[in-house]
Amino acid sequence: MFRKALVLVALVAMMAVSTASFAQDPTVLRIGMGDPIDSEMGAIATRFKEIVEGRTDGKVEVQIFPSGQLGDETEMIQNVRRGNLDMAVVGIANTVPFVKKLGILTLPYLFDNMYDVVRGATGPAHEMLNEFAVKEGGFRVLGWTYTDYRYLSNSKRPIKSLADVKDMKFRVPQSAVILETYRSWGANPVPISWAETFTALQQGVVDGQCYGYITFQAAKFNEVQKYITEVHYTYQLQPMMISERLYKKLSPEMQQLVVEAGRDAQEYCLAFQLVDAGRAKAELIASGIQIDTLEDEAEWKKLAVENVWPKMTDFVGGQEVLDRYLGYIGKK
Repeated sequence: MFRKALVLVALVAMMAVSTASFAQDPTVLRIGMGDPIDSEMGAIATRFKEIVEGRTDGKVEVQIFPSGQLGDETEMIQNVRRGNLDMAVVGIANTVPFVKKLGILTLPYLFDNMYDVVRGATGPAHEMLNEFAVKEGGFRVLGWTYTDYRYLSNSKRPIKSLADVKDMKFRVPQSAVILETYRSWGANPVPISWAETFTALQQGVVDGQCYGYITFQAAKFNEVQKYITEVHYTYQLQPMMISERLYKKLSPEMQQLVVEAGRDAQEYCLAFQLVDAGRAKAELIASGIQIDTLEDEAEWKKLAVENVWPKMTDFVGGQEVLDRYLGYIGKK
């Protein structure tokens, strides 16, 4: 009886400590993101919300602001760094001005398959990238979206070979690596913010853009684009970040919770992407979008790797940093 009483007292004490710890934490976490809610960004943020609110019995509310409601992605990153915004899910290219080493993830043909992608976003590869983010960027990566390959879409003609893409204007993020990649193919890349992309396509400022099926459909690009070509030059891993200033203020219990919730939300996002991309592709075809594959992708890869990697290795941290990451994904 005495032993049972001690156990009961211990459990009550643990609950009291846990409640007291969470009581010191914020009751609301705000997440901003650039993409619509029915995108991969929306999937990871929504799952994170469900986990955090569920495990805190609703004591912590997670509010999601999609489609650039809190500003463009660069503004959101700056506010996360300053501690003015709790969390954000953003395109990887927009983090590079703050953490150049994250530009590794924009190198063309970095990943050969989905096994490489998953290795590149988990385990020691994730720890390496997160270390760069914390030390240089002022934010912590809680999880990565699996946001498919950046397929090319356009309004002018089918793209099946390098000759078809020559001089065509494509909207790209402000990324030195991605700009060099498109130039290696003879295309004309034009840096435009994500928030302005639909209008730029609609008004003919650019001919096309690059994104996966789910976000292409969610952003309603099928209203202003006719053709998609499956080019596998980059698989998008986009960070769900939390302000490091905020993270340091959280109780140990809350820190553990957001880290675990981020990891679980990332796993959910992989399953979401694998299933929903097929649905989106089928619906786009049914709506009249023409989808093609390349006849000469080996040549696209050769040009991109030979022209971009040597130029950009120092930009993304140097050969030693690159080799370490390649080793983690089994390519070194």
